[in-house]
Amino acid sequence: MKNKRFCKFGPFTIDTAAKVVLRDGHPMHLTRKAVETLLVLAENCEQIVTKEELLGAVWNGQIVDEANLKQNIAVIRHALAVDPDSPGHIETYSRRGYRMIGPVEYVDEAPLAPSGPNGSKPALESFYRRARTPVIAGIVIAIGLSTWIAFRERPQSRIDFRVIPVTRLAGKEFQPAISADGRKVAFAWTQEVAGPTGISIQTAGSGNPQAVTKQPGRYVSPAWSPDGKSLAYLRTSTASTEVLITDLGSGKERLVADLPTPDYGYDYRLLDWSPDGRLLAAAHSESADTPLGIFLIDIQTGERRRLTQPGASVGGDVDPRFSPDGKSVSFVRIIHRSNQELFIVPIGGGTPRQLTTDGKQVAGHDWTANSKSIIFSSDRGGEFRLWRIDPLGTSPGNSLRSIGIYGEFPIQLSLARKSPTLVYSELHQDRNIWRLDLKENRWTRIVASSGQDASPQYSPSGDRICFRSDRSGEDQLWVSDADGANPAQITHGALWPSVGHWSPDGQSIVFNNARTRETYVARSGATGAWKVTKLGAQGVHPVFSADGRWIFAGSDESIVRIPAQGGTPSELVKARGLSIGVSPDGTFLYFMRDPYGSSLWRASLSTGEVTKALDGVIPSCTSCWALAPGGIYYVGSGPQSAAEQVIYYYDLRSRKTREVTPYPEPFPPLGSGPFSLSPDRRYLLCVRVDPSSSDVMRVEPFR
Repeated sequence: MKNKRFCKFGPFTIDTAAKVVLRDGHPMHLTRKAVETLLVLAENCEQIVTKEELLGAVWNGQIVDEANLKQNIAVIRHALAVDPDSPGHIETYSRRGYRMIGPVEYVDEAPLAPSGPNGSKPALESFYRRARTPVIAGIVIAIGLSTWIAFRERPQSRIDFRVIPVTRLAGKEFQPAISADGRKVAFAWTQEVAGPTGISIQTAGSGNPQAVTKQPGRYVSPAWSPDGKSLAYLRTSTASTEVLITDLGSGKERLVADLPTPDYGYDYRLLDWSPDGRLLAAAHSESADTPLGIFLIDIQTGERRRLTQPGASVGGDVDPRFSPDGKSVSFVRIIHRSNQELFIVPIGGGTPRQLTTDGKQVAGHDWTANSKSIIFSSDRGGEFRLWRIDPLGTSPGNSLRSIGIYGEFPIQLSLARKSPTLVYSELHQDRNIWRLDLKENRWTRIVASSGQDASPQYSPSGDRICFRSDRSGEDQLWVSDADGANPAQITHGALWPSVGHWSPDGQSIVFNNARTRETYVARSGATGAWKVTKLGAQGVHPVFSADGRWIFAGSDESIVRIPAQGGTPSELVKARGLSIGVSPDGTFLYFMRDPYGSSLWRASLSTGEVTKALDGVIPSCTSCWALAPGGIYYVGSGPQSAAEQVIYYYDLRSRKTREVTPYPEPFPPLGSGPFSLSPDRRYLLCVRVDPSSSDVMRVEPFR
């Protein structure tokens, strides 16, 4: 009963009157706000308590930053000493709230602490038991607690630090990089949704940040020289990616290298500076049909040497970091939009060694100053948090430890080499599904949540849409009305579904497991429930044929045909196929051949002949197009900048392209999924990122 004074869960007891938490009868060091947060969760055990409800209950109408709540949860988790690989007593529901995992029991008396020497009771417990009122009990506990904290042995898993803001600017600050001495933080900053991105520096103790880049453009990936006197960064144009260095004393900027293709759409920092000051490590692709690899660039000559060469089936290698001893380069390999892993390679080259095997997202990483640990950001525990790993051990996964910094979005981070300081920012990106009225050129948001909503597809009748969303805590397929109403989840469990494509009769949806490539069909029953079955074949981005008898799916070598009821696949087109689409008349297959290319191809279903359909799709967005009778809608770069996108229409007969409308904000090609044209050709479904902000935070001391 909740009217009883003590609340018990596991080895813990909360004195609801004195606002004190006991572990096995011993008081714990928790702030009052942390205890109040824990109480609210306990009182709503097994129910999700939203962030808004927690803020209202604990702070009682005060205007506070959401970071206060996150830090409270982190403090509680440290105090409860939960297993880093499990949610412990508190489970996070990304972008929604928190839930206490029960059971919770309310009792009249607190548990007794173990007896002291000769059977005597610990002094703190004796005082506590003699206290007559909650007020006296609170005073006594506070006095005893300070003594207990002073003399107790601190567990090695506990990390004490403070988190303070570095920047609180309008817009979004991301990709932070801290100087070796810890005094200066460089970061990418965009003040407006569709505005330019520049590089700025915030110095500790100063007011406004100092702008490093002067001309408008898209500047990203700042990297400090070892002596802190220069800053390197990238500038992306429609034709290339420039590697630039600015001398911070003179303000003079010089070009180090001009890389031949624009690397657009990657949130990671793509640049780092070697400890000896001679080299830059850059993530880059040499051509549109190859994934990003890590290259070493000589700062004086601009000469570059390839260090890693990932396979064609992965997204590429990004986020390079030199080890402080200069012997190795670590990096993140993009396996899939929801799966990245950490790798390390000797600076002289060789086969990269994999450090993580979680099958989760890795958002950023950096080395500690002694080269013994890597701190990385991952959602391997269910939400994004920081982890520590030993990169030099024989079994790195066994050394994993969680650090008490949590986030709802991917965390980008940087560690100072000569100061116990870490900086980080959360990259807020809220993807939602919008409908573009092609007749009136008007945007309407139709599917939105605090999760990531993407990959929309109209049903053949146009009255429903299928889309992918992680609003339930994991990526699944959903179906809703055409206006976004009445959403219903149709897949469950560890399926990792790709884009869902409808059958011609609108009763089935085909998709593949994004990690195993296994193909599945979800079929709607008479009661409206959906049943998912495995087809027994592999392929990517499967679609139904125009008559519904076959399923076409891509592979690394060819496009295959699978019977719609399941069976053995057979080769249909001798060409690699990604993001497949069937022409409205059913005579052609359209597809992309390269994950990073900008050319759309088509194959005749009668002859198998493969020809190029159009050029100009923005790189790394294999599904940013939609077929129409006689033409193709697609998103391409704007005429002035790679950071600006435009929706175009390509007429297949005249072979002419016309502009439909500019994209309202920069388009994120990775993870957004395909466009979809309504059957009446009036509307185009697209994914847009709602305006967001992110600040840079400082953690110290960090050891």
